[in-house]
Amino acid sequence: MATRLRAPGISVRFAVHPVAGRLPGHMNVLLAEAKVPYNITFSMDDINSEFSECDLAIVLGANDIVNPSAQTDQNSPIAGMPVLQVWKAKQTICMKRSLNVGYAGIDNSLFYMPNNSMFLGDAKTTLEQLLSLLSTTTPASDDNNNTETTDLESQQKKIEEESTAFFEQIPDLQSIAFLKVGICKEIDEREKRVAMVPEVAKSLLKSGIQIVIESGAGDNAGFSNGSYATVGCQIKDTAREVYDTSDVILKIQAPTPNEIDVLGAGKTLISPISPQTDAGMELLHKARDAGINLLAVDAVPRVSRAQNMDVLSSQAKLAGYRAVVEASNAYQRFLRGEVTSAGSFPAAKVLVIGCGVAGLAAISAAVSLGAVVRAFDTRLDCKEEVESLGGIFLTLNFNGEEEGDTGGTGYAKVMSDEFYKKEMNLFKEQAKEVNIIITTTAIPGRRAPILLKKEAVDNLAPGAIIIDLAASTGGNCELTRPGETHLYDNRVTIIGATDLPSRMAYQSSYMYANNMQALLELLCPKDERKLVINMEDSVIRGMTCVVDNTITWPPPPSVNQTHAAKTTTQKKDDFLIVHHERKSSSVFSKRIFDLTTIGEVCTIIFLIGFFIVLGFFAPVSFVNQLLYFILAGFLGSYLIWDVEPALFSPLMSTSNSLSGKDLFVSLRFCSYLILTFQCAIFLGVVILGGILMASSDSGSATNVLGCTAIFVSAINVFGGFAVSYRMLLMFKKETKGTS
Repeated sequence: MATRLRAPGISVRFAVHPVAGRLPGHMNVLLAEAKVPYNITFSMDDINSEFSECDLAIVLGANDIVNPSAQTDQNSPIAGMPVLQVWKAKQTICMKRSLNVGYAGIDNSLFYMPNNSMFLGDAKTTLEQLLSLLSTTTPASDDNNNTETTDLESQQKKIEEESTAFFEQIPDLQSIAFLKVGICKEIDEREKRVAMVPEVAKSLLKSGIQIVIESGAGDNAGFSNGSYATVGCQIKDTAREVYDTSDVILKIQAPTPNEIDVLGAGKTLISPISPQTDAGMELLHKARDAGINLLAVDAVPRVSRAQNMDVLSSQAKLAGYRAVVEASNAYQRFLRGEVTSAGSFPAAKVLVIGCGVAGLAAISAAVSLGAVVRAFDTRLDCKEEVESLGGIFLTLNFNGEEEGDTGGTGYAKVMSDEFYKKEMNLFKEQAKEVNIIITTTAIPGRRAPILLKKEAVDNLAPGAIIIDLAASTGGNCELTRPGETHLYDNRVTIIGATDLPSRMAYQSSYMYANNMQALLELLCPKDERKLVINMEDSVIRGMTCVVDNTITWPPPPSVNQTHAAKTTTQKKDDFLIVHHERKSSSVFSKRIFDLTTIGEVCTIIFLIGFFIVLGFFAPVSFVNQLLYFILAGFLGSYLIWDVEPALFSPLMSTSNSLSGKDLFVSLRFCSYLILTFQCAIFLGVVILGGILMASSDSGSATNVLGCTAIFVSAINVFGGFAVSYRMLLMFKKETKGTS
């Protein structure tokens, strides 16, 4: 469609939101696969200022990320969330399957704006309809290439002009900066990432935030001191100078106690903390005693407006991608099936366990390299996402337990022993067929669950590879050695690397810096121009661990609750399999000769004894009425207990009126009226009185109960028919004064 529009000279650009797609960065991958020119693809920050000049904005499937409520409604759940400002265009067309709400669970006011039109239906079908309307326009390849060249030249010229203007403004921007943010080298020598990159530092300086960075902090990630200096950053020789100069410190790894000691009171430290762990709690107490405000980037709530601050997701995506690269390197064979003159080679088979952000990134990368990818997750809502990326989703044939229920938490529920056994058997059988296994189940603050046992590893063929992304928390494989790569049984290579994102230092630093920019913009409102730790903001409250010498962790449960409907798919960054010990069964649940339980046998013996005693000692009339009572119980059970709740009103209204008539006939069943009254209350549908009729004295107990029963039956009779009549009116159509 873009090609046909551009042929006659129409300017077409693609606007991409940072969190668009099924995982961070997914939309960029899809556009690249569709061969959309890079020079016409723009990020949200670059394109928002130009929407007002657009004649038409076409929204393809997006919802929350184009919702004006994020900027116009301060009480909206997504208030403050950065969005694509498509509503500023002269005309918008929203193409969606339906008008259902997005992840945030709120209506989109864009859909009802006067300059918007809705084009509902399946995306493929609707786009084909649009293409058919454009079919009369023949793309001219030469003109199209010229248009691309012109766009590229104009874009390059615009970038040069903006750069020149920025360099001239640097002294003025530095003088009016209201906040200084410090970046130091990480203590761990294996860490190559840096918490800030020059391009993001440039953007922050325009917002009044200046970066102070230790000399050489970005060298391992490919960012020189000169690249920072040219965008207005201050370069300091030592970390101590950075600490003394800065108001806020950003780190990419958790701080050490010594780092907290050198920070001055009143400073703010933003870094991973893992506050749910013992080590994290020690840092919290240390920061409190030192008078330091502590914000944990690994505790950002999983809500829509915080997705662009979600460090765990951005780094997990890189880990999943890098896992495939590492596996391909260690595998030393084709991942794609090849047929050559030198022989035929089948495609590699890859099993990905856990379909969160890391798992989906691994699936996407492996499929793009030509591998046959299988994936498993206890959450069935991952199936569509796996298949959309070209993977095969594995399921368990399991009866008696609803597979994949997360209980609204985003994690898999506690599984029974039977489910756990079937799951282990599935992995054991898959190990006989696959060549590469990638496990991704890392649970913040807890040891990773064991998913691959020795028996499964033994089934792998020689030359197979296991990549354990959860190695830093113990590993999903029973044989993983955290931080090491070793050869098991001289057959299977098990990679337990804990620094996969750091092996892509340039890219991971860039994504981390983008997360930090979004966070700093939230902490520094434009109208206040200062750092504000607003504990009324759910995102800030959720990640704030220490503020004003007070430990505020953990946050209230409401902070992490999403406003999305229960049917909405939640963030897939994590996946949890926990199996519990089955409760010890009672003696009565044990089976005899595999035919029946001891409890059932005891019940039968008791009933036989009861009726024998009843036959010898009870009067015949009582036995007759007891039988009627039992029959009434069966009838009430089938009429009430086994009926769907939705049918209660229409069925009960009529049956209650009829049961009232039955009671009226049984008014003179005096000697058994107490039993009849109990049936009226507890069964509520069929009221049985005594079979034999007898009269009673006025004022006697049976007489009083009879009058009461008449009153109850009257409610059933008239109330039942009244409700039935009103419900029947709902199905009658009014026409010209009559109904």
